[in-house]
Amino acid sequence: MTTNNDDYDKAFTAMMDPMMAAVKDALSEEEMTRFGELNDEAKASFPDPGLKVGTKAPDFTLPNVLGSTVTLSDELKQGPVILIFYRGSWCPVCNMHLKAFKDLVSTYKEKYNAQIIAISPQLTEVAKKLVEDAELNFKVCNDMDDTVIKAYGLLFSLDSELAEVYKKFDMQVSDDAGGRLSLPVPATFIIDQQGTIRATQADAVYANRMKPAEVTEGLELLKKDSVDATCGCFS
Repeated sequence: MTTNNDDYDKAFTAMMDPMMAAVKDALSEEEMTRFGELNDEAKASFPDPGLKVGTKAPDFTLPNVLGSTVTLSDELKQGPVILIFYRGSWCPVCNMHLKAFKDLVSTYKEKYNAQIIAISPQLTEVAKKLVEDAELNFKVCNDMDDTVIKAYGLLFSLDSELAEVYKKFDMQVSDDAGGRLSLPVPATFIIDQQGTIRATQADAVYANRMKPAEVTEGLELLKKDSVDATCGCFS
C-alpha cells in the first residue's frame, strides 16, 4: 500500500530509472538533445497552470467509462472530491499516480467521506481499458472536447514533434484521444463540499504530482477546519 511519500518516491524511482535508460538507448545523442529542448519549451510555455486555492471549482458533467455520467456538484453533496487530471494511459507516470490511490479509496471514504474522480482527454474505450487493467476503484471520466480541462486552467497542445518521439515508445497520444494532441497539465485538486478548491498541485513538469500522503494531509486539514467551524472555534 502506498500511503506515504517514501513509498511513493521509491516506486517512482523504480519505474523512472529503467524507463529513462530505455529512452537513452533508443534515441541518438542528437534526438536526446532535441527531446530535452522540446520538454523545456513545453514547461516554459505554461509556467503557472491551474486554478488556485480559494477559487470556486467549475461544475461539470462528464461521461465515465461505465457509461453513466458524473456531475461534480452532485458528488460534492456526498463529501469532498479529490479531482485528478491525467494525461492518458500512455503515460507511465499517470498510471503509477492513479494506481497509488487504489488502496486509499476506502480510507478516504470512511475517514473523510471523500472520493476520487479522475479526468483525461482519452477515448472512452482507452480509459476503460486502463480502469480494467489497473483495477481502478474510483470514477474515471472523459473530457472529449477539453471543456473541463480548459475551465481548470490546464489545457495545452502537445508539440507534434514531441508526439512523434513518444510514438517511438508506443505512446499513442493522438490515437488515444481521437486524433487530438490537446492534453491537461497533470493536476490534483481537493475540493470541499461548498465547491471551493482547498488544495492544489499542477505542474508542467509531468513527473511532479500531489502524492498520496499530501492528499491525505489536505483531507486532514479539511476535516479539522470542518470540526473547528462546527465547534465555533473561529467565531
